[in-house]
Formats: sequence, C-alpha cells, structure tokens
Amino acid sequence: MRITRAQRNAVAEKITSLERMFYGRGPRNVQVSVSDDEPVSLIVLSIDSLTVADAVLGERGHREAVIRHHEALHEATRADFLEAVENIVGGQVSAYLAQVHPTTGTAIRVFVFSDAIPEEPA
Repeated sequence: MRITRAQRNAVAEKITSLERMFYGRGPRNVQVSVSDDEPVSLIVLSIDSLTVADAVLGERGHREAVIRHHEALHEATRADFLEAVENIVGGQVSAYLAQVHPTTGTAIRVFVFSDAIPEEPA
C-alpha cells in the first residue's frame, strides 16, 4: 500500500473537519506522516486541539478528566474517523489508536494498515 501526498493532505483536511464538527473547534494545525514499511502507519498529529473547557480543566489540575473526556470522544467517533481515512486511502484500517495530551492539546491518531493484522472491528 502506498499513501500519496494528495491523500495525506486530504486526510489532514478531513481530520480538521471532523474535529470541528465533533469538538466544536478544530486544531490550529494538522500534520500527517506515513511509514512506508510494513505495517504501513498513517500518523495524524493535531496541534492545539483542546476545547476551552478542556484547557481550563487541564490548567487547574484535572488532567484525568480531560483524558477521560477525550477517551469517550475517541470511542464515540471511532467509526467516523475510520470511515473517513479508509475512504481517502482506499484501504482497511487494521488498528486505530487515539490520544490527547491533557495540557498541551496535542492529539495523535494512528491508523495502521496491514494484511497480517486482523481488521479493526466495526
């Protein structure tokens, strides 16, 4: 599998759009990188993706609440992000991981594509 620069750009635009739709605001910047080695991984780094409420919680020492909130959001929106990326790159995601740093707002999403790993359950 090969992921082109145009596909990486389309993924960045779509992730920004989905974050705006689901979180009420989009990240300041999105960077997408790809590992060409097997398994192929597509890594999406969202910069400054916390909501105002999340930022207040993080600044005031409630980091676990921010982490739990984003874990719930990641789980609730998992299918949307998987479908979007699979449609853009034309391959099935074998594994998907997402996490956010509770004070910096740096979020990472990793999409792994591999024939050797069973597909991500729906």
